[in-house]
Order: sequence, then structure tokens, then C-alpha cells
Amino acid sequence: MSVVASQTPSRPHGAGRLLESKEIHVWSSRIDVPREQSARLERTLSPDEWARAAAMRSERARNRSAAGRGLLRYILGGYTDVPAEKLRFESGPGGKPMLSAGLNSDRLHFNVSHSGGILLVAVGRSPVLGVDVERVRPISRAGALARRVFSDGERDRLQGVPAESRTEAFFNCWTRKEACVKATGEGVWSAFARFEVTVEPGHPARILAVDGDEAKADDWSLHHLEPAPGYVGALAAEGSGWRLGTFTLGPPEMTR
Repeated sequence: MSVVASQTPSRPHGAGRLLESKEIHVWSSRIDVPREQSARLERTLSPDEWARAAAMRSERARNRSAAGRGLLRYILGGYTDVPAEKLRFESGPGGKPMLSAGLNSDRLHFNVSHSGGILLVAVGRSPVLGVDVERVRPISRAGALARRVFSDGERDRLQGVPAESRTEAFFNCWTRKEACVKATGEGVWSAFARFEVTVEPGHPARILAVDGDEAKADDWSLHHLEPAPGYVGALAAEGSGWRLGTFTLGPPEMTR
């Protein structure tokens, strides 16, 4: 099932009051932000978030990790009306991150993904939602990965795509499957085989079967995302009839 696009607020502040029960918001943002904005975001991080960022090997990776976590806090703070630095998180099934229950009276759920310089954050009232984004680029092990984690049908569809579009099709397949897996909170490698999806660029994103059962696909929604040139992504959510709002958090708003 597809997700129908709808208009959403241009800034996070007060966004929780505009998020309806059958709506999912997807925010995109660049995480290579100017140093002044990065410093403001970093001040909201918890000690363990700082430690994870500091463990990154390169300065760029450290900066992206810290800015990405700060942006996540800023976005969620707009829904909860809790200051970003006071947000607390806990682990749900499979280690899926969740807002602490004491700060989540509106029963908000979120999922986050980043690739290169792009961050995606999905927010909704369904606990079973997942988002993924990837920068489209050639990878030497694409064939081996496809043989390992794509279904026979997905590999056949991938081979049926013109050669010049095959890399994009590979990442369509990858992000759609990973969004589904992240929605369930299961491990990637153990659960990739559960979901069979479409791959063709320019065609609607759909789940074709779940656990080999085509009828179960009707219990899910899948939407293709293009948050920036050269990137593809996907949003997956259990259930149907979701309305999707997508918008971009730009530099002027991101640290107000």
C-alpha cells in the first residue's frame, strides 16, 4: 500500500499538535552544518552520545554523528515541547530506540537514518515504522550483497533494469528492505529475507510479500523518498491509509 503525501509544518516547533493519528512526518536535513550551528546542537547531547561521536575515526564522521544526534533531538523536541537537551531515550524490542515513557505522553515514535551528509527522521504514532536513506554510488560488492540478501524475484527485477539505472535500483531495493526491517526492530541480516519489494526506478515502491505471503503485504505501507540529489530512501510502516508529510529542515531553522 502507498502512503499519500500531505502538507506539513515548515518547522518542528509545535509540530506534535499538527501530527494526526494516521500521519507520518519525514524530516530531511544536511548534517554538514556550519560550526556555529554545530556547536549549538552539540550542547544538547548526553554524555553517551558524545562518547559515541568521539569514537568515530575521522573528524568529519565525528562532526556528522554529533550534528545528526543534535538534529534528532531538536526535531523531537518540537513534537514533545521538551527542551532538546532534556530528552531521554530507552531501548524497545530488538534495541530499537524510543523516547522515554515519562517524556512521551503523546505516544510518539520515531526512526532515524543517515548516509553521507543527509539525515532522515520519521515521526509518527505507529510503533512499527522505519526509515532508511543511502547515497547512490557504485559499490564493488553489490552483486555479492544481492545474492546474499535479495530474493530470487528481487534479483531478477534488478537484472531487468537497464544497466545505467541498476545502481539506483540496487539502493531502492536495499533501502526499502532495510526500512521494513527497522520498522520491526529486528536485525538486518536475519530479517531481510522476510520482505520482498519492488526495485525499479520510476515505479511505485511496494511490498510484494511478507514471509513469502503476498496477502500479508497489504498489512504494510511503503513509500519511496528522494531527500536530495543522489540519494534514495524509503519509509515503511505497518498498516495502511497513512498520510505522509515530507519536508526539509534548513540551516536558518535548525538551531532556533
